[in-house]
Amino acid sequence: MAYRKEEGICPVCKANSIITRKWVLNEYGKKYSYTIYHHEGSVHYVNQSTSISGRFKKGEMKNLLVEAINSENFKEGLFRAEDAKRALIKQFPNITIDSVRDNLYRLTKAGMLEIIRRGRQLFFINTIYKERLSFIDDSIKFVLKDVDGNSMFRSHISTSVIRNDKSWPLYYLPYKIFGDSETDFKDLQFKAYDISNKQALKTLVIEDKPNEKRLLIRLTNPLFPEESIKVRFEYNWEEPKQTFFFTAATQMNSFDFTLMGDSPMKVQATQSISTLNEIRDLSDSMVREKNRKWKYVYSVKTKSINAFSVIQLWWKTA
Repeated sequence: MAYRKEEGICPVCKANSIITRKWVLNEYGKKYSYTIYHHEGSVHYVNQSTSISGRFKKGEMKNLLVEAINSENFKEGLFRAEDAKRALIKQFPNITIDSVRDNLYRLTKAGMLEIIRRGRQLFFINTIYKERLSFIDDSIKFVLKDVDGNSMFRSHISTSVIRNDKSWPLYYLPYKIFGDSETDFKDLQFKAYDISNKQALKTLVIEDKPNEKRLLIRLTNPLFPEESIKVRFEYNWEEPKQTFFFTAATQMNSFDFTLMGDSPMKVQATQSISTLNEIRDLSDSMVREKNRKWKYVYSVKTKSINAFSVIQLWWKTA
């Protein structure tokens, strides 16, 4: 629909212009008004519709969403754009769902968030692949046990010391696991514990692929800046290829890996260093011992692990 023409000064180039005022409806039925300035063969469009996002400085809305999503009052693992809007509505009552959604998309493009569809579009904080990680793995101890005596080492136990190096509280920990054999998450008997109080931690399943599981672990209490927590993860997943990969998601002080069984094995280990484009053989540093329960215990320890370095181990019954 068009209104009558009039004359005025173009705010873009300050030229005398013929003005046309129009409005349109977007796909959500929202009305947008435009003033169009025609002069000397040129046309300038000025959007006259006002919104809360238009009054923010560049990047301010995105920063507000980052603070809201990571705040103590926002405890959703998977959330909708409506949930994010609700976190800001008291402070900014005129905020629009479109401006919130647009900025969530920007955070997704920047790598902080990811999107999945479960009947509707859901967002979640992503710290699994990206360099913008929400915590530091100070150290990890990983143990595989041959509980069935067939060298499959299906029992996996991981103990991590996690430190919050950000300026906001941490409510969720991302966790990702792989396996050689195809299985459903429900068959892994996955458990997560806060070792300090022996409390079980709730697990949200983000992706349940046959050979890959992406999870969010909800902390019982928020982990505040520079605080640390010791978490234990347990699950059962056979390793028929008799090999194990670990990729460091963050800079780490140490990584310890142990195989426990009742049969002698030949074990090899390597470390691929992300920043040096080299592979180190760790086999010579492998330590063989035994304990009260297992006849053969093989362990390797590494220190000062660079982010995205890969440690790989192979074993074979001797």
